[in-house]
Amino acid sequence: MRPMAGIPSDTLQRLVLAAAAFVVGFGLSAWRTGHGAPDFYVFWTAAQHWRTPYDPTIISQLEAQLHLKGVWPFAYPPTFLLFAWPFAQAPLALAYPLWTGLEAALFLYAAAHYVRPVWATALLALTPVVFFAAMLGQTSLLVGAAMLGAWRMRDARPALAGALLGAAACIKPQALILAPVVFWGRWRLLGWLLAAGVALALASLGFGWRRWLEWPHALAAFRDLAPATDRINPSALLPGVWWAALMGGLGLWLALTSRDLVGLVCGALCLTPYAHAYDLAALTPLAASWMIDWKRAGWGRALAGAALLGGLVATPLAALGFCLWMALLRAPTLPKRLALPRLAGARRAERSAG
Repeated sequence: MRPMAGIPSDTLQRLVLAAAAFVVGFGLSAWRTGHGAPDFYVFWTAAQHWRTPYDPTIISQLEAQLHLKGVWPFAYPPTFLLFAWPFAQAPLALAYPLWTGLEAALFLYAAAHYVRPVWATALLALTPVVFFAAMLGQTSLLVGAAMLGAWRMRDARPALAGALLGAAACIKPQALILAPVVFWGRWRLLGWLLAAGVALALASLGFGWRRWLEWPHALAAFRDLAPATDRINPSALLPGVWWAALMGGLGLWLALTSRDLVGLVCGALCLTPYAHAYDLAALTPLAASWMIDWKRAGWGRALAGAALLGGLVATPLAALGFCLWMALLRAPTLPKRLALPRLAGARRAERSAG
């Protein structure tokens, strides 16, 4: 594609890709409205009832109205209402397509900075992880876009990178639980992460300070319901505190040794008591790049990418295997053709430390 009006070719391709993602996401969601996007319906309903978002009665009424089956509680922090409330001002038939189109556009635009050629990023929309995240109206594409953007800008624009991570943490805190470990030493970035989080927390007081007292009760109620959900977090594989602690140790080790998006996402997956396959969305552009450039990445990484994009990382056992494989690929004694090449930031840090 030729540059247009001074816009670099890659940038133009990313913008076209984002625009196409919005149109397709909006169109498919408009067609599916009322036929199954329970995650967004819960967000929309909770934001409409922002004075009582954690009241299980409003969700029960939604389930009865739409004949939903399964477990659909609202357990997001009050800060998430800041993101969902604007969409709740529109009817569901418009709010859901807008939400889906915008998150698909943001995610594919951010992902396109990691995939070569750029147009190949469009194929991510066909993978189970990304497709179902969008169709359910989940938050993982927004969080994933923030993670991808923050990692890309961590050196050049640490303030913006930190603000993006802070916003993501206010949507899904468990996804960013290891951000201080992964970004340790990048004090400006972490400072802006904290500042953004505090600012959004203060802004959420507009919904009433009692929401912050109600949220822990909603989390406790959801913890009791979580075993009945379709989780993939490795800690769900076996009961007991000892197993959860072991998985937490694995997650922390991944974050400490990787210090990259793999450590951030996989580490959180091991630590959290609840995660779904769509929570791995931020790794899909990396997985695609591993497969496309498998000679550089190594076939170990390429196989892991294929498993992720193929929807095979969809059970606690599979997620544990994926995380262990990621940890194994970091082992210093691994043959070169299996090993993961360090990202540029990690290599620079190692040279500075030396």
